[in-house]
Amino acid sequence: MAKRKFWCHYIGGDGNTPKRRSIELTSISDIVPCVDNEGVKTPLWVEREDGDYHQVYYLMYAQLSENVAVIVNECPSSYSFYETLQKTDEQIDAHWQQWLEKYCEEYPQMSEERKAKEKEFSLNRAAEEKEIRLRKLEFLKQLQDYDAYLTSGEHWVDAAAVKAYEEAGSPLLPVLQGLRAIGLQRREAERQARREAARKEAEEKARREAEKEAKERERLAAESEKFKAGGNISGKDVVELCRQHNIPMHLRTVHNLQQVVVDINGKNPSCRFYRTRGRRKPQLDGCYEVASKLYKHLRESA
Repeated sequence: MAKRKFWCHYIGGDGNTPKRRSIELTSISDIVPCVDNEGVKTPLWVEREDGDYHQVYYLMYAQLSENVAVIVNECPSSYSFYETLQKTDEQIDAHWQQWLEKYCEEYPQMSEERKAKEKEFSLNRAAEEKEIRLRKLEFLKQLQDYDAYLTSGEHWVDAAAVKAYEEAGSPLLPVLQGLRAIGLQRREAERQARREAARKEAEEKARREAEKEAKERERLAAESEKFKAGGNISGKDVVELCRQHNIPMHLRTVHNLQQVVVDINGKNPSCRFYRTRGRRKPQLDGCYEVASKLYKHLRESA
């Protein structure tokens, strides 16, 4: 395949700085014959690269002048992208017909109804592949006139494209600079909108959390009054109130209050608790002791 050397412009690793390097590019028409480069303003070129596992990837460039090109897409396309373009409709139909025949040979006992379904599946896959191929070809046709593609105002104009058009001496440079300025303003406005939305969401979340905490404090205060008056409250609430009033608890007692006790009374120590069939009654002496301490503390501090 014939190659030509170009100054190729691209964006550096920081995602913003335009750079250039001298590389040899291969005409895309050498890889995909159905894409014609002749007679178009900005013919397409691709750089062929061997990636990991010996797979072939391509980076697509547009030629702007005799020796200047600019990268079209930073993301490399796999060989399958161009392999799909190389196929004709007849080849796609033949591939899926062969797949159907092979599938039917592997399962000779398949019912006629199942065969009909598999045939419908193969026809649908062939139609999908043709549609994908058509969309890819339409995309490449847009890129063949890269000037019109960039100046349409529908696509992002990066710094590498501006530098490339500047080096090529293109009269479209002021247009692209203006479009890039508009794009940067739009991006900044979008960033501001996202930041404002995030700020409002954070404020709303903080408000909801504060509201939730206030309700929980009110509920716990009511449970504290109920307990002080000799009523029953849940074991979990006893733990929270003991922590508030710095009443020490053994870890096993905490576990029993949170996992075993349904509710407990501190005035005349008694409680309801979960009991698993086949297991002995749990030892809740520590729970009664802590409940009594909490009851006395609340009464004394009243």
